[in-house]
Parts: sequence; C-alpha cells; structure tokens
Amino acid sequence: MGRVIRSYEEGDEITTLVKELTQEAINLFEGSAGNTGPSQFTDEHAAKEVLGTEGTVASGRMSLTFAIEMMRRHFGADVFNHTGTVDLRFLRPVRPGDTITFTGKVSGSTKEANGARVSVDIEAKNQRGDTTGVGQGTAIVPNAFLPPED
Repeated sequence: MGRVIRSYEEGDEITTLVKELTQEAINLFEGSAGNTGPSQFTDEHAAKEVLGTEGTVASGRMSLTFAIEMMRRHFGADVFNHTGTVDLRFLRPVRPGDTITFTGKVSGSTKEANGARVSVDIEAKNQRGDTTGVGQGTAIVPNAFLPPED
C-alpha cells in the first residue's frame, strides 16, 4: 500500500473533534497531572472561593490537550508528534456538561527543507455556539505527503 498523497490548501477544514466534558473526566485529567488537592477544577467550594463561580470549570490545559488531539488525528501521529505545535488562547470557561467542538481551517503553508509547514486556525465552541478558545496549530508535512509540483 502506498502513502496517501494529501494536499493542504488554504481554507481546507481539518477533521473536527467533539468532546463532552463531564466532572469525572475533569477529575481524571487533573489527577493524571498529579493534582490531588481540591481545586477550582474538581471542587465546587474551591471554585467559588478561587473564581467566584457556581460550579467547577475545566482547566485550559484540557482544551489544549483536545486541540492537540485534533491536530494529531488529522495529520497523523508520525507527523504531528515530531513537528506539531498548538498555541491556544482561552476566552470563556468550559464547564462540566459542556460539549466542545474543536474545528480547524488551513490558513496557509510555507516550504521547509523536508516538506511544508501547514498552519491551521483552531477554534473551540461550546454547545451554545460560544467560542471558548482560539489559536493556531502547525505541522510540518513531509514531501512524501505532498502532491508533486507542476
């Protein structure tokens, strides 16, 4: 089986990732990072004290992890794990019960020694259509994955 030749044109959408946030998932995520004490992410009382909010919030690191997962799934682990980047700004809290949809659109590509650096505009929205995060991702796609030039 040969390699799949993919082109990345400006405006192309990458594969969407949808995540439903539960308190259990947030607790597991925070625990896996070694955070064991109560925090605004795992404890409603702490959230009220620290943030002044009713209820907990998901950490920004959790959204960042999902944006990375979307990029890795689209470009492939062999490409993204070696050359990928994601930079995400958090605009709104993500809460347990939210469904967050991560989308990406190719914003351009530049030649590199071994391929092309593909840039992707990333956006995260909750089920109400509110943007919770925006950012940029990149991956250097090897020449083997690019169409031949005319």
